[in-house]
Amino acid sequence: MVKQNHALLRAKPLSTHTLYDAYAGMLLGYIFEVVKDHKIAEDYLVKTFSSIAKNFNDVNWDEINIWCQLQRFAKNELTAFHKAIDGYEVPAGDTPATLPNLYLDRMTDEQKLVFCNIYYSNKTTTQLAEEINRPEKHIKQLLKEAFAIIRKSHEH
Repeated sequence: MVKQNHALLRAKPLSTHTLYDAYAGMLLGYIFEVVKDHKIAEDYLVKTFSSIAKNFNDVNWDEINIWCQLQRFAKNELTAFHKAIDGYEVPAGDTPATLPNLYLDRMTDEQKLVFCNIYYSNKTTTQLAEEINRPEKHIKQLLKEAFAIIRKSHEH
C-alpha cells in the first residue's frame, strides 16, 4: 500500500491534497489506535492535515519518508490527548492488536490478523498472503469483512 502511495505521489505534483488522498485512511487508523474513538480520531485527522497545510512549504518532502513525516505531524497534534491521559501506561508487551478495542473485539482472529497487519503494520495484501500462506483473494475477503464489522459497529 505504501509503495502504491509513493507511485501515486510521483505521478502527481505533491500537495496537501495528494498526501490526503494517498495517506488519510492509514493516518486515521494510526490516530484511532491512540484515541480509541472514531469521532475524536477524525477530529485529530482534520487538525493534522490543517497543520500539514500550514507548514507544507517548510518541509522538504523529497528528502524524508513521507509516512514518518505524517506521523510526526499527527503526534504533534496528539500531544494534548497524551497530556489528558498522562499517567496511563500501556502494559509491557501490549500492541494495538492486544489493547482493548471495540472493533477488534468483534472480529475473528483471522480478521484481526489481516486488518492489523495491513493497517497498522502497513503490509500489502500480497505480502500478507505470502507470509501466512493463504490466497490473496482470501486476505481481501477477510479485510472486507473487518471493514463491514467496523462500519456496523460505528452505526450503533
